[in-house]
Amino acid sequence: MSDRRLCIQYAEIFPSTLITLSAEDRKYLFKVLRYSAGDTLSVIDGKGKIYRARVIDKKTLEILYEEKRYQEDIFSIFLCQGLLKGGRMEMVIQKTTEIGVKKIIPFVSERCIIKHTRKIERWKKIAKEATEQSGGITVPEINEIVNFSDLIKQVENGILFWENSEASLMRAVLELTPDSPIFLFIGPEGGFSPKEVQLAEKRGMKIVSLGKRILRAETASIVSLALVNFLLQVKLGKIKL
Repeated sequence: MSDRRLCIQYAEIFPSTLITLSAEDRKYLFKVLRYSAGDTLSVIDGKGKIYRARVIDKKTLEILYEEKRYQEDIFSIFLCQGLLKGGRMEMVIQKTTEIGVKKIIPFVSERCIIKHTRKIERWKKIAKEATEQSGGITVPEINEIVNFSDLIKQVENGILFWENSEASLMRAVLELTPDSPIFLFIGPEGGFSPKEVQLAEKRGMKIVSLGKRILRAETASIVSLALVNFLLQVKLGKIKL
């Protein structure tokens, strides 16, 4: 049986404890993954620790020991995402979690088609499931929705993606400070207004584009995170070209 990770955030986890599984996790473990009593699996707490556990029965896991920590990236990328409609926001959360985003901050800006949502709890569930599926150990934090004008006042170390920029993405990444959270700003379906771009520039944000093609907002989020993650790995010597 291939090993899969289960994220448990509703109970304290440490060796020799018994965990009573939630109904949702019981369904995932026994009906989807087909685990049985006596099987072992990895359990994560969503905050960076991973444990080995054994299935006792249809409701209970026994935590055996803490496993050697998986070495995650030393940098933290926070995705600041303009609110998207339909399932596009869910796709962004799922795919960027798989890539390794540490926090997702949804915001409302001038050109957002929708201005509010009640899906925060659903987004958190999607992030949890994507972490389990991708083999991660840290579930990204999903912030409450904020206004762009308020959010931009709180950040400096990051990049805003704007289709009219001609600046180099590689140069922008090289100038970032990996020791501090790195903020990536992706606009909604209508993009950023010139006024919003100016606000970002005043805060010292790097303004770059993803090339000549105009990407859908959800595509831009996934591509930008993957590219920045890769370039940071190169910058830090984790990947050799």
